[in-house]
Amino acid sequence: MSTRDKKLLIILAGVAILALTYFLIFIPQSNKRDSLKSENMNLKSQYNQLSALAAKADDYTEKTKDMSDAMQQVYDNFPSYLQIENGIMDAVAIEKSTNTNITELTVGSPTAIDVNNPTGEAGTDSSSGSSSDSSTTDSSNADNSQSSQTADGSSSQSQTGDGSAADGSTSTGSAKSTVTGYQLYDVSTVMAFKTEYHGLKAMLGEVIGSSQKKTISTLNVSFDDSTGKLTGEMLVDSYFLYGLDKPYEAPYIPAVPHGTNNLFGTTN
Repeated sequence: MSTRDKKLLIILAGVAILALTYFLIFIPQSNKRDSLKSENMNLKSQYNQLSALAAKADDYTEKTKDMSDAMQQVYDNFPSYLQIENGIMDAVAIEKSTNTNITELTVGSPTAIDVNNPTGEAGTDSSSGSSSDSSTTDSSNADNSQSSQTADGSSSQSQTGDGSAADGSTSTGSAKSTVTGYQLYDVSTVMAFKTEYHGLKAMLGEVIGSSQKKTISTLNVSFDDSTGKLTGEMLVDSYFLYGLDKPYEAPYIPAVPHGTNNLFGTTN
């Protein structure tokens, strides 16, 4: 082998070594450096964000507390449960506080409202003027329960399919809020009434100004020429949140007198 060939082999070996060094060492190290640089930029961005949050930690904590207190005030306005007697005693309170005579009262059963899909089929169909069962209702016995009270003071309560009186018991289900975990229920009450103009205004103010969550879904009023009074029908929706950490507050029901001790009026 000539000297010229030896020099060429040495040059080729040097080029091969340089190429191997470039492809096997330099390029991987360069890629690793770029990867570390990109990761470092991301970490730096996260650090800046966390530093900004940490600087306002006290402000965020205070705002979070204020929002929690505000939400708690909203929850406090909802009862944890409603039964038939709640609707009846609400009507009695309206009669006592306003110049109104409620001639007929129908209290519906609790109906679950799917708060995760309020525009869907779940909830109460208020346009019909009566309580309707919903496909999302997860009450065990309350679905077929209904109570009516007429002007003569008589009342009736329907029974469930097994013949036992419905107690309006409920259980949590898929319609409960995915955020709060509570289940919102609607109890519809239909009131037929006779009143005067000022009595109607007072009755509406009584419902709208209630400390509990109530809405007037429908209201039909007409003038009775024979009596000079207003007659009408009103659908009131009352709401409660099932799952609240507070006990059920039963309404105060005063004692009801039965009969008389002086049937024939023979004693003073």
